Amino acid sequence: LGAEPTVYGDGLADRVRALAPNGVDAVLDLVGGDALAVSSELLAPEGRLASIADPAVLGLGGRYVFVRPDPDDLQDLTDLAERGALGVEVSAVFPLQKTADAQRLSMEGHVRGKIALTVD
Repeated sequence: LGAEPTVYGDGLADRVRALAPNGVDAVLDLVGGDALAVSSELLAPEGRLASIADPAVLGLGGRYVFVRPDPDDLQDLTDLAERGALGVEVSAVFPLQKTADAQRLSMEGHVRGKIALTVD
């Protein structure tokens, strides 16, 4: 889908500009603070900004996405799970001793579903 993860911290703006010299279409901020301010400067003209970590995003023209669990919604999910109508696709299962192999598979970026570790 064109998403490119990058590391927060010193040099964030330079890393993002190297990936997208004309700006990025969307930023999902998971950290807030200085990273949010830098992220807003990297948007393309019609770019969109959202944060789950910092309500200051509203002052930057973005959206603050905050989820509060609702007991009724959680009960609905429980009911779906109990009926077998809600599931999680598991792509691969590794014993705990093969965690490095699981991580390598994950880093390939082509996994559909979850990678599970088993503990004996």
